Amino acid sequence: MMINEIKLKSNRNTMQIQKSILMILFFYFLFLNKISFGQEISKEFDSIISLSSTIEEKLSLFDTLFKTYEKNNNFKQLGDESHELAKKIYKKDLNKSVFFNELAIASKLKVKPLDSCSLKKSYYNAGFYNKKNKAFKKAIEGYKKVLQFDNCDDFNANAKRNLAQSYLRLAVRYFEAKDYFLASLNYEEALNNFNSNNKVDIINTHLDVAKAYKNIRNKEAGKKAINHLHTADSLYNLLAEKQDQAEFTIYNNLAGLYSLYGTDSDKTFLYYDKADKVLKRLNDPNQSQLFYLNLGFTYEKIDLKKSKMYFEKSLEFKEANQNFLIRTYIGLGINASLSKDYKTAQSYFLKSLSHCLNIKQIKETDAISDQQLIQVQDKEVLLELFRSQIENWDRWAAEKPSKEITKLILDKAITSDRLVNLMLKEDLSFSTKLLLRDLASEIYILALEACYQSKDVERAFYYAEKNKALLLIEDVRKQNELKKDTTSVSVKNYFKNPIQTKIRPLDDVQLNEDEIILHYVMAERLTGEIPDTYLIFLSKEQKKVLKIKAVEKLISNVQLLREKLEKPFTTTEDITSYKEVSNSIYNTLIPNEIQNELGNKKITVLGDHIINFIPFEALVINSDTIKYFIENNEISYDYSLTFLKENENIVRDATKQFLGIAPENFTEDLASLKNSGKEIELGEKFYSGDLLKKDKASKDSFIKNAKDYKIIHLATHADASDDKNPWIAFNDQKVNLQELNSISNNADLVVLSACNTSLGKISRGEGVMSLARSFFSTGAKAVIPSLWSTNDKATTEIIANFYENLSKGKTKSIALREAKLNYLQSNSDSEASPYYWAPLIVIGNSNGIEPQSNYLLVYIFIGLVILLLGFFLLKKKS
Repeated sequence: MMINEIKLKSNRNTMQIQKSILMILFFYFLFLNKISFGQEISKEFDSIISLSSTIEEKLSLFDTLFKTYEKNNNFKQLGDESHELAKKIYKKDLNKSVFFNELAIASKLKVKPLDSCSLKKSYYNAGFYNKKNKAFKKAIEGYKKVLQFDNCDDFNANAKRNLAQSYLRLAVRYFEAKDYFLASLNYEEALNNFNSNNKVDIINTHLDVAKAYKNIRNKEAGKKAINHLHTADSLYNLLAEKQDQAEFTIYNNLAGLYSLYGTDSDKTFLYYDKADKVLKRLNDPNQSQLFYLNLGFTYEKIDLKKSKMYFEKSLEFKEANQNFLIRTYIGLGINASLSKDYKTAQSYFLKSLSHCLNIKQIKETDAISDQQLIQVQDKEVLLELFRSQIENWDRWAAEKPSKEITKLILDKAITSDRLVNLMLKEDLSFSTKLLLRDLASEIYILALEACYQSKDVERAFYYAEKNKALLLIEDVRKQNELKKDTTSVSVKNYFKNPIQTKIRPLDDVQLNEDEIILHYVMAERLTGEIPDTYLIFLSKEQKKVLKIKAVEKLISNVQLLREKLEKPFTTTEDITSYKEVSNSIYNTLIPNEIQNELGNKKITVLGDHIINFIPFEALVINSDTIKYFIENNEISYDYSLTFLKENENIVRDATKQFLGIAPENFTEDLASLKNSGKEIELGEKFYSGDLLKKDKASKDSFIKNAKDYKIIHLATHADASDDKNPWIAFNDQKVNLQELNSISNNADLVVLSACNTSLGKISRGEGVMSLARSFFSTGAKAVIPSLWSTNDKATTEIIANFYENLSKGKTKSIALREAKLNYLQSNSDSEASPYYWAPLIVIGNSNGIEPQSNYLLVYIFIGLVILLLGFFLLKKKS
């Protein structure tokens, strides 16, 4: 006992002596530092490094030393020594090394004049440390910064090499996480930065990026995969030493991709022949299994007997690869289904399912738990299996309708829906989730057919809602959680464990007698097929599911309508042809059995697919006249009823009323908008606020002010139809869609009186990916976008009338409807064309926005009256 006490005391004394010595040395060094600014590594730094102390004790001394440099504005010394300290300690503590290197960068940026070579070294090390730490995004940022400055000490070549490696590592990480979209982007960046002499790495990366694109599973990505494989093939032919494995991978994948996405069947079989020759040299069971599996799917559309033969040949190697085996049974099931042997197809699908779930045998009636679904390695393949099962039953039901088959479809759709929910919770990019929605959408549309056949409106409503705008609803929910409390634990955890959006039940939709909802769902059962289209009609008294007929003609008519809407009428023939096509669309989308129900009621249109491109107000309801839909009905739009409810729950705390932005002139090659300044002035006439015109209407001004206003009016150029990068133009530069998605707002209303702000790329299950949608995802309650390029003069007139109506307490949809009707009544002939009055529509919450009374001015006036009255009374007494 005594011995332990003595040892403990002795250790304490030793530690105290060491600390005293360290402090004496430190203050001596500090004194030296005050009398001289060192331009190289200081003696104090070297002395602390050479101390036989713990790393923590040394870092404590460095912290005090560095604070002294900062206090004396000696950023040159602080930058150099922070950089050097990071180098000294990175093997012992990588995180602290990253911290001190960041301090070095921040300090070096403050040195005047800037020492770019010194700064490059620190940026290079930022890349190095973060790469070591497997923080590849930060590593990429560091290496990119190196390349922004002039080369010194050959840092650029090394930085570029490491940049390529960082992109490659990040791509592998995304690929393993099954985020094939981000994987492909990072593989592409790696290729852009590789040294051109490193042909083997370049070939392998082309093969990897092709694999990523192939897994995205759409035509555009498939063509990119083909291009990368051809590049790999060209480079491979230049190598002195050949590798059979690489050669087989190139040819087998080219054959499969040409089969799926190509137009030249000769190339498909040319590359299969080449792959077959290499396969014989390889003698690899795994590759043999894959080769015959691919051939089975290729012959599926050509020769079902040959297709089955190749699938069965693939089964001969079933021990080689479990994933290939799962796909082989799916292939055999599809083959049997197309051969109208539906029972055999089901038996193959169950075999595939048993291997997916890693159980010996399974019956269709066996329940599948969430835990079993979570443990499945390739959930996309499982979802494809479920879709194939539903398609098999759908074909069977078309030949022999039965309640039992309908129940099988609906039960499998429920299981598929649970799987989709689990997959959406995974940390995937937005683009990859959109690809997932494509596959899910095919399942929901098949379920809708079963609901239509069984007249099950409640389930039809669920699948219609589930098919629409779920990712948008997730974004809105995030905005709501952030605005409630940006520091709470619940919000921080939300992003790690997002709560699955609950679909609004049909019973929750309570309508007034004067309200009707037209809920459209339009989606392909398979990519490239004519979409099936359904209408869920909801009123206070009725709820029904209808199937829209003549869809191919509808699509053709919508395209023709769009051409006619984008220019004014100039001849009688223009009016006649518009009336015919418009009335045809009206009768297709609003069948005879519900037309009498519409009366003069308020209609909310929930569009989908190409239906989103139609301004319903401009549809002609009577072929004998040119009476428009708007003349009988108030019409507004929304994405889904679940979205509408979620969006209304957002807490909005804008403190100001109106922000008008009109660049008028643009630094980029865009036409001037002379009336746009007047347009925003008309809004500000009824709602007090601020106007940003000309050079004040900059991108930075918009970003800075967006969150402060209840109404944001953008009178400018925009283009949501730009597939590569939709944008809105400000005076100095454009804001693209990705940037827009990160700019929060608190707006009750965003007005986009610009070009094509509601058009965009159609994504199944998510509607049109437009600029209007981005404003919703970042907080807007309602948006008024344009469906085509607006006429400056007509838009100004309609907007002026709209704001006047809105300020009188009318709802957004009534205010816009009355403004349009007023325009129609005030104009005739060509100027009464829908081109002028129909492009603006109301999406989202239609409630009114009361102007704020300026009580301050009232109070000042009353105060002045009281003062004048008091002064008058005092004067009278005297």
